[in-house]
Amino acid sequence: MSTANRKDQSPLHHLRTLTLKEVRSIVRYTPQHILRLEKAGKFPRRIRLGENRIGWLLTDIEDWLKARLPAQTYRADPEPADAL
Repeated sequence: MSTANRKDQSPLHHLRTLTLKEVRSIVRYTPQHILRLEKAGKFPRRIRLGENRIGWLLTDIEDWLKARLPAQTYRADPEPADAL
């Protein structure tokens, strides 16, 4: 998501939290693998939302995914197909 797109979103978009189920559906990893990556410092840290509730910031997950994509795969402003 480009910076321009983020400006068009709600002012609280950067604070939206995701549940483990939502994170799993985005990254397609098991909870065990997410925990291993998190402990190794290779995945965004969870935040405690309450005594029995955790979550991840949506922007942290988005940034993590973008960092893993090859440069040619992700473009904020994709080129038209006929430009290739």
